[in-house]
Amino acid sequence: MTIQASALIAALCALLAVAGLGVAVAGALGWAPDAARRRSRAERRLQSVLGADGGGARHRWWAARRARAGAAAVVALLVWAATSWLVAGILTGAAILGMSWMLNPGKDHAEQIKRLEALEEWVRRMSDIHTVGISLEQAVVSSLRTAPAPILAEVRLMVSRLGAGWRPEQAYRAFADDLDDPTADMVIALMLLHVTDRGAGLGRALKDLAAAVSEEVLMRRKVEADRAKPRANARWVTMFCLLVFALSFFSGSYVAPYHRWYGQITMLVFAAGFLGLLVWMRRMANLRPIPRFLSPADRTPATSDTTTVTGISEGVRS
Repeated sequence: MTIQASALIAALCALLAVAGLGVAVAGALGWAPDAARRRSRAERRLQSVLGADGGGARHRWWAARRARAGAAAVVALLVWAATSWLVAGILTGAAILGMSWMLNPGKDHAEQIKRLEALEEWVRRMSDIHTVGISLEQAVVSSLRTAPAPILAEVRLMVSRLGAGWRPEQAYRAFADDLDDPTADMVIALMLLHVTDRGAGLGRALKDLAAAVSEEVLMRRKVEADRAKPRANARWVTMFCLLVFALSFFSGSYVAPYHRWYGQITMLVFAAGFLGLLVWMRRMANLRPIPRFLSPADRTPATSDTTTVTGISEGVRS
């Protein structure tokens, strides 16, 4: 191992040691996350990938990216061996692993629209099942056989929670957390209201709510069409930067300073700046998400949420 690589690894280890010391001090002082704080989507996704939800999301994440992760590791080793730049190998592997994120800035929003379409279809089927005369919990269990693919995993998990003895309120709130969308909260709010008020008219209310979800899907599709041009610009800028980075390996003396340890650190700084610009462009090309009104931090019935649920139900019935 060269002196430059040894110095770089030592610097990274020092950074990790400082971060570990900070975590230890926070733990000694009794720091803990606020249970009432609404976590961001990125934070919830990171916690699910790390196994905070029991490992289901992490298993799905690795199953979808196992081949890409293997290819990224092989290419990273080849780049490191060809250039003797450890940082270049790491950055190349990270670029391959995150290629879909970099080149498809609107992928998450498109998937969310598909999930809303599936939710609208599921709600319509629920209204048909419930008109037969069975309870809402039985209708939820029966809907698993015909649940659309985009929300099949969430519906299956909700049915499993009900079968495991969860109270319907808790299972429905957990279902809302899994869908993580304010429009889905409207559906869950109606289901929560029915748990406390087993009145008639749920089937009709579900049909009206399905129509409202369908209108929401149409509106979001129009917004996504307006956002297509800035996202395409961000995609072309990303591709151009990656191409320049790849061609720079063959420029000879132009990249000679990067063989030094300080050149490797400079490369890391440039990569961090590039990533920050990508995040900035994605935020400019995306709308700020609408906040949810069902709290993901509390899965037990609350007075404030009950008031909100009542208001949503009255709006749907009117």
